[in-house]
Amino acid sequence: MNDLGEMDFGAAIAEALADRAPTWLTLPSGPARAPDELRDLLDDFDAGDRPAAVAAGDWLRAEAFGSHATSRTRLLIADQRLAGFYSLASAQVELSQRDRGRLGVDPVRVPAALVTWIAKDKRAEIDGKELVLHAAAMARRAAELQATSVLVVDAFDEQTARMWRERFGFRPSSEARTPKRLWLPLQPGD
Repeated sequence: MNDLGEMDFGAAIAEALADRAPTWLTLPSGPARAPDELRDLLDDFDAGDRPAAVAAGDWLRAEAFGSHATSRTRLLIADQRLAGFYSLASAQVELSQRDRGRLGVDPVRVPAALVTWIAKDKRAEIDGKELVLHAAAMARRAAELQATSVLVVDAFDEQTARMWRERFGFRPSSEARTPKRLWLPLQPGD
């Protein structure tokens, strides 16, 4: 993964597009205009027609580059396109007493890494699981510096919530929202 900071992000994108190996790039922090190379990738990104996919693509094109204060967005460049992305932020989630016992934590509200947005291009050769695994790995890195017990998602709708539960094993939280915030332990075996 490349955290670019002040590095020329346009050049980093061009290099990633020329490389055959999949490359992760983190959108730089700080206000800046999106380079043309990024605009081209964003304009070509197509997560599909489901409402959640359309909303993710719209967020990516309209807000991701300026969201550095609320979440950090990582892009996966593969096969000369933007194959997928996700954005992470710090959050909390309310867990049941039973779930807190499984994790070995006491407070009702548990510190979490929130996947604010995630989507893969429908034409990409990658499995969406690669995006989830990378997000979990970044959340584990954050957990080395601050308390972060779980990875959470706020499913866009019930269809998406079902996908998170069935495909990835996310569990419903105790929060009173519909659909519920879903969570997954960051440590294997929890």
